[in-house]
Amino acid sequence: MKRTKIKTLLFTLALCAPLAAQNRLDPTLVAVLGGGLSAGYSGFRLVEQTQRQAWPSLVARQMGTILPLPTFRDDGAAGVINAFRPLPGLLPVVSQSGERGLPFPIFALNLSVPFLRVGESLTLRPHPQYDGPKLIAAIEGDLKTSLVNAILGGPLLTLTDPVLLSQTEYAEMLSPTMVFVELGFGDVLDAALQGNAPLITPASSFQTEYGEVIRRMAATHASVIALTVPDPLDAGYFATIDELAQKYGVAAEALRDRFHLASGDMLTLGGMLEIGDALRGRRGSTLSPGSVVPAAVVTAIHAAVAAYNAAVQSAAGNAGVKVFDLGGFLHPLRSAALQAGHFTAGGGYGAGFYSEDGIYPSATGQALIANAVIQFLNAQFGASFAPIDSEAVAANDPAIVASHGAAR
Repeated sequence: MKRTKIKTLLFTLALCAPLAAQNRLDPTLVAVLGGGLSAGYSGFRLVEQTQRQAWPSLVARQMGTILPLPTFRDDGAAGVINAFRPLPGLLPVVSQSGERGLPFPIFALNLSVPFLRVGESLTLRPHPQYDGPKLIAAIEGDLKTSLVNAILGGPLLTLTDPVLLSQTEYAEMLSPTMVFVELGFGDVLDAALQGNAPLITPASSFQTEYGEVIRRMAATHASVIALTVPDPLDAGYFATIDELAQKYGVAAEALRDRFHLASGDMLTLGGMLEIGDALRGRRGSTLSPGSVVPAAVVTAIHAAVAAYNAAVQSAAGNAGVKVFDLGGFLHPLRSAALQAGHFTAGGGYGAGFYSEDGIYPSATGQALIANAVIQFLNAQFGASFAPIDSEAVAANDPAIVASHGAAR
């Protein structure tokens, strides 16, 4: 099939879909631009089960529309690439497949790519390698490129004239009637994980790039919903000194003195594990590199997220786009758990809302986000979409089962 035939098919699909506007909702053709939060990244990897549990898939189902996914193989030696490694030396490496699962759609509508930055949504295109005529989409040692190749490329890479589009370009090609934009988390996540402020995307660059994404999505005449940027330091992967002191029943000052921590420092999951082991007498009091997010970096991350969200509101206001406050929804979780029926899902590590990686939501967390988005759509557009049965999800969610077992 030639590229022109692909475009003809997309044009036909667009003609079949009624023209959307910002003041009415048309979920005929939904596109999702996002990162790991929307892709369904969970437990340090992306697989078909977690992709289908992600909030966009759940919302699409409740709206009665389809959302074809670029699903990944769960296991198998073929196409395994470097996995995300947040705890070197403390946890085993988790295998991440770089190959799509079968059967798969020619076109995906959830275009979310884990760890994608806003600027990359505009410019980062598939970059497959070839061994003679053989296509090599999964590139060992390059997680992001492999994910881009599989999600934004996939079967489109096998055409005689491969279709190489960035996330934003792909969404434009689809001529959607409804678009969710969840971007920005990847622009500050690396800085949080590595405790390195220079890894933060500058606020001025974010403002320009995010504004361009929103402008181009609004130009498709779709109903666009922008999501604010969550602060990664709100996730269960991180903890304050006071939170750890309360967890272990010791004075915060004693922790600071013993582990040479400054006021305002935060601990990563690795730091939490090491401090726990030290308090049990299993190791010394010297923490490994990457165990602490220095206070200055914490401050820089908070400031960047605030600036990003001001840019989200500004860009949305300029384009007449509605904004769902995802960051505001997630922020209180550290101190106030959410209910999923009679189950509770808290935001601390192992408390149920986040998966075992502590960064991305569990199945229950995704269902609770989906219900918040559905409530938002109903209120903003006068819709009446039914919520997800989050209690049923929680009853079968290992993250919830583990957290409630620990509570007992």
